[in-house]
Amino acid sequence: MRRIPQIRAVLCAALIVTLAACASPKRSDAPRPFVEARPSTVQLLVQNRNFSDVRLYAERRGTRKALGTVTGKQDAEFTLDWPGHDPLQIVIDMVAGPRCTTPEMLVDPGDILELQIAVVFSDTTCRQG
Repeated sequence: MRRIPQIRAVLCAALIVTLAACASPKRSDAPRPFVEARPSTVQLLVQNRNFSDVRLYAERRGTRKALGTVTGKQDAEFTLDWPGHDPLQIVIDMVAGPRCTTPEMLVDPGDILELQIAVVFSDTTCRQG
């Protein structure tokens, strides 16, 4: 009969250790292998097939943000902070010429978008002006 109190004491001690471990604060920098990190950005891949340089702007909900310039006949990549499921338009502004805006599209964090600026700028699918 002496073994039963000893087993109870061991089980009680194990329970206290388990409860203490569960109650201790978690470290925020500890790896969490089963939790996927959610992306918070959108990547824009640009191919400028035109000879002219272009300046690009991202428009989201009436707010315009400059992305940068893509030299003629060059490719570029841009990363945009993107908090959620929102509409996006890209404004393409030829440095020495016209400007146009892409159709609005719904974009989610983690999306990769491709934009190709045609050799003949008027062949680029966008609204002039």
